[in-house]
Amino acid sequence: MEDRPPSDIYESLPERLTREAIEAGEFDELPGAGKPLPGAGVPDDDLWWVREWLKRNQAQPDRR
Repeated sequence: MEDRPPSDIYESLPERLTREAIEAGEFDELPGAGKPLPGAGVPDDDLWWVREWLKRNQAQPDRR
């Protein structure tokens, strides 16, 4: 059995880069910081992308 460092002292590259970026303040004052995520708390909608496309293109759905 090979010797492995305990998981609490092992830090992967993405974890290290993220930690270093946080310590350097690279995530401070991001746009939208402290605001809820768009769509949080609303039920899932299978046609969300259609509604967003219509909104972006200022199109009106054909309601017959």
